[in-house]
Amino acid sequence: MAGNRGDELVVAGMRPQQFLGTGNPYDPIHRGTSLILFIDSLIILFVIYALSTILAPSIVEVSLGLSAALLTMNWLAYRRKSKVAYWFAPIIIGFASLFFLFEALSMLWIGSYFFAFLMIWACFSSVRRVMTHFHPGYRHAYHNTTEIIPDLPLEPGEMYAACPTCLAVLAIRPAMLHSSDRCPHCQSQLVSDELSAKYEQE
Repeated sequence: MAGNRGDELVVAGMRPQQFLGTGNPYDPIHRGTSLILFIDSLIILFVIYALSTILAPSIVEVSLGLSAALLTMNWLAYRRKSKVAYWFAPIIIGFASLFFLFEALSMLWIGSYFFAFLMIWACFSSVRRVMTHFHPGYRHAYHNTTEIIPDLPLEPGEMYAACPTCLAVLAIRPAMLHSSDRCPHCQSQLVSDELSAKYEQE
């Protein structure tokens, strides 16, 4: 078996056709994170505007323009997988998650439980995106470097795969995956109910 298994890695429960043309299972995650970064950048821009209006009304236009320029440059750099933008992205998303948490607590305080739930969900999703940047597989894919996966022995019918939620590398038997199978690290589903039902019918 080869020592470098990076090219063999797939995301458990997802069709291989989804990755044709890129050859990298982390590219969809990067695109999703880029979208989250764009949305969170707008939220941070709104927070900066609100704070500037209260604390320094005379420099609202300057602070808003400068912030918009910096956030836009960072987003464009992140989309291009610039090394400089790699850690700025989770910092921005992290600040947005704090905003969501503050809003969730505010909604709970006034009894608006539905909006509190939405804010908690947004906070949780943002934190997950932040944690993605600490995953070695995503970091290697972003920087276009090779991830060396240890040459661990596989049993017949097994292959390496990544958990679609936390990206942990697992040894799986694709033909035996079921919707009840969970990742041992994050306890998330490895295969959706719809995909599992489809293969059971086949």
